[in-house]
Amino acid sequence: MVSFISLTLLVISMEEGGANLSDSTVSLTGAVVLLSQGIGFNSGSFTLGVVPLLLTLLLIALIRQLAQRFGTSLPGYCAGLLTWIVLNLLLVQNTAVNLSGSTISHVIRTALVFSLGYLLADISNWKEIQALLSFYREHVPSQIRLIIRIGVITWLAVTALFIAIALGTCIYWMVVNHQVMARLFALLNMGMGSRILTSIASLMWIPNLCMWALAWVSGSNFQIGDAGYFSMWLGKSTDLPPIPAFGLLPDQVSNDVIRTMLLTLPMTLGFVAALVVIVHPRSCDAWTLITGKCDDITWKQAIIRLSYPIGALCITATLMVLSFLSLFGVTNGPLGKDRLAHVGVNTLEATRSVAQPTFLGFTVAWILVVVIISFKFGIHIVLMSIQRRAEASKEIDVESLHDTNNVSASIGDHSRVISSKDYGSSETSTTVLVHAENLGSSKKEADTNAKED
Repeated sequence: MVSFISLTLLVISMEEGGANLSDSTVSLTGAVVLLSQGIGFNSGSFTLGVVPLLLTLLLIALIRQLAQRFGTSLPGYCAGLLTWIVLNLLLVQNTAVNLSGSTISHVIRTALVFSLGYLLADISNWKEIQALLSFYREHVPSQIRLIIRIGVITWLAVTALFIAIALGTCIYWMVVNHQVMARLFALLNMGMGSRILTSIASLMWIPNLCMWALAWVSGSNFQIGDAGYFSMWLGKSTDLPPIPAFGLLPDQVSNDVIRTMLLTLPMTLGFVAALVVIVHPRSCDAWTLITGKCDDITWKQAIIRLSYPIGALCITATLMVLSFLSLFGVTNGPLGKDRLAHVGVNTLEATRSVAQPTFLGFTVAWILVVVIISFKFGIHIVLMSIQRRAEASKEIDVESLHDTNNVSASIGDHSRVISSKDYGSSETSTTVLVHAENLGSSKKEADTNAKED
């Protein structure tokens, strides 16, 4: 870093023909190191409080690498933390610029950066962490652990996709607006060496620009104090500081179709992510409910299976809100005292513009799967009811036909008995004739009696 800043100041001095700026190398290097830890500074009318997040990440990675090389332990952490605080206090005392904040805040900020880098190096070796993980595995049910794991993985995946979208938006701005940046270089009469080195130095604020781009593409806005306001509906700038990187900032989106597509991007991303979580076989596995046989699945199993995504997506939503509040918050800062006192986004509004449509996508995906499964079970219930009615009607028809056959067979049997038994033998025939003659004589006697009367 010292070499880069020294080279930059030397090239600027040579091309601009002014005083030798190399004498300010040590002081400016200390100010930049402190700025990467959240300590802003000002020099005259110039104020810089926007943290270069890429430099901060590189500093944390450097601390982590050194801690892994020399080994980690509690005494080592305490000694390293004390050394780091002392070195930063020396930078505070030897820098020529005015630093913002008090000495206590300087100590807290530098200690936080060192602790984060050391923690990343030593977190896998902490016995307390391992004991806590063992307690977690032993006492937390497997279903709850599955829900938590799915929620955390989904949060990481969705956050990575949003960061990729933000980075792609920044690259698009660079491609489209690079001529504006070149025009600003020409207006400032900067030589080629100064252009290259200042552009490289501006890359330290790329994570900040990415988060502003994410707010912009989600329907929110970001501001360069009172001098610039940028959203998809409006892009205006008045009296911006002569910083060539500001030439990359976007104009408004005039095409309604493109604007609508960009606004629906978070909801689409949330919908796809939730759909994968719900139906993936290694996740909540609702695909089995969709494609499996209804006879093998009970309503209780379906409800339990569909309740897993609710818990997982709630965990994802909570982690998203907390993480984006932090990310949007650290990208802001001042570039001045009056009109440029606030540069960045409205943290709450930007978080809501990203989180709210994403949660809506989660909800739509879950409702869609529930509707599909309910429709499938409903069709199955209707078909089973129709089938049962058809079988019951068929059984009734078979029983009726069987009863009719029994009656016909009974009548036929009685007929055969009368014809064969009663009238087939000679004795029975004679008896029948005698009865017939008796009936005939009785009738004649009744007629004679009637005439006499």
